[in-house]
Amino acid sequence: MLSVIIVIVIIILSVILAGIGAYVVIHSADEKEEVKPVIDVSGKYAVVVRPARESLTAVKPSDNSIRAWLETQEQLTPEQRKEYLDNWKAAIEETIKTIDEGDQNGTVTYRIELGPKGKQYVKFVPEENFITREQIRNHAEILPPYVLGCDCKLLPKQPWENPSKSGWKAVIPNHGNTYDVPDWRQLA
Repeated sequence: MLSVIIVIVIIILSVILAGIGAYVVIHSADEKEEVKPVIDVSGKYAVVVRPARESLTAVKPSDNSIRAWLETQEQLTPEQRKEYLDNWKAAIEETIKTIDEGDQNGTVTYRIELGPKGKQYVKFVPEENFITREQIRNHAEILPPYVLGCDCKLLPKQPWENPSKSGWKAVIPNHGNTYDVPDWRQLA
């Protein structure tokens, strides 16, 4: 009789422990299902990155800063000042659009096309260059525009493009972890 009572107590304790275990598993699964907000997804490796707009606004001058600096340039007419500011904003929007489209279709490598005006200011970028999405995430300052009136553009680098026999050259930092990006307070 004592052995039957011990077996029943063991069975009851086992059922209670199994119930507690199931309760813990169910409630911890609910906590794991809570998805933390993803900022953005880049490339086929799904690296969490900041949106391009946020990255650029953190390192590029604001419209007010540009407007204030342009007001100090006495040789410019009000129309020229407005044109420089409008061109800057359009270049920023074009860069953001290129990156956002690249994030949607899995582009992980870009190139900077140097325009005739920008070549004289942008010395840290080789002619046949490429940059990665990770570089953009960590150093958005390497994105165009660089100076007021700059005509450089960010383009997705296509695998079939081959500029010359020397091939593509990575845009690399010159001094430790910084790039020699020109000061934006210049007129191209």
